[in-house]
Amino acid sequence: MQSRNWLLSAAALALCALATPAGAENTLVIGLAAPLTGSYAPYNEARGVQCEADRINKANEGITVKVLMEDSRSDPQLTLSLAQKYLDDKAVVVHGTPFPDSLIPMAKMAEGYNALVYSAQITQVEMHESGLTNFLANVVPDDVGASALASAVYAKGARSVVLMTSDSAGSWSAKTPEWFGEAFEKLGGKVVGRLNHTIGTSDWSPQVANIQAMSPQPDAVDICSVVPDVAILARQLTAAGYKGLVVGCDGFDDPSLEATVGDNDVLSRMMFNTHAAMVGTPAGEFIESCKADGYKVNGIFDALGADMLRVLVDGAKDAGTTTDGAKILAAIQARDTFDLVTGGKISFKKRLTWPERNVPVIGFADGKRVLVQNIFPDFIPHSK
Repeated sequence: MQSRNWLLSAAALALCALATPAGAENTLVIGLAAPLTGSYAPYNEARGVQCEADRINKANEGITVKVLMEDSRSDPQLTLSLAQKYLDDKAVVVHGTPFPDSLIPMAKMAEGYNALVYSAQITQVEMHESGLTNFLANVVPDDVGASALASAVYAKGARSVVLMTSDSAGSWSAKTPEWFGEAFEKLGGKVVGRLNHTIGTSDWSPQVANIQAMSPQPDAVDICSVVPDVAILARQLTAAGYKGLVVGCDGFDDPSLEATVGDNDVLSRMMFNTHAAMVGTPAGEFIESCKADGYKVNGIFDALGADMLRVLVDGAKDAGTTTDGAKILAAIQARDTFDLVTGGKISFKKRLTWPERNVPVIGFADGKRVLVQNIFPDFIPHSK
């Protein structure tokens, strides 16, 4: 199969999956306003969706997948404009930059088209509290991930933590550390400080000075932010003599983290929760297979995109339709289990808008990612 070089272009326009000929009644149209460029480009699922769509179509499963895709440039307003275009082009599923400021209005827009919003990677709890009846997330909310991380950090021996929060990205950056703290204290640990930051920070000297002034030093610093911010924070803390852990959320799960940190000793004191383990798992095998076929897949978010597509196709089969979003959603929520491209099974029956699935916690050994823990936590700080 030839290389999908078009996926590297920020101007990729209305790209469609390779299709086995089929009637419109058997075509599932999905619109992705994908952040191929901009702040959230490392976290898009576009290449994994395209790889899995082509495989489904070649397997001739009775449903053809058509993927409409353009670069949202990580911009919420452009995301909404593209979603409107896709809905007008008969998309029954739309997805965009994985934050509520675009996905909530997108879902309300989609209601008028009997379409649904399905996010491969959004974790923010607002999506599940908004009252939306046409929304699905492929992963657990942030409070569940934070609780899983807290149990791994506590098991590592940490008993004190400083929480670093930011209003830059809604509850993802503001509340996730607080939920970590709640779960950490329930286990017997203690929150010994709270500091603020802004996403995009490259000079952490004020926060580092505050942590240096603490006696004793905290065992861990928890932050929910993106690369390069978290890598720079870890380096600057280490340069100031800090020897504790730097831990956080799925924003750490950027393939450039290791190179940006650039020091195996620093990496060995970093941990984060994510959505599926990659090393020695079906998720990793999927990524390597897609790479071999010429797709420019990046990492776990591409694998989650493939999971999303598999759930949608199986849901459409159960519903007996590729054009009625409400029936497809009802079939997904009624089904006992879905087999995942990333391995294992999930069900939406209990939570409806999100599936219960194990939360991997990743650490580092000799500069390589290792699976520290993979559980669904007993305690959930916020979600019902």
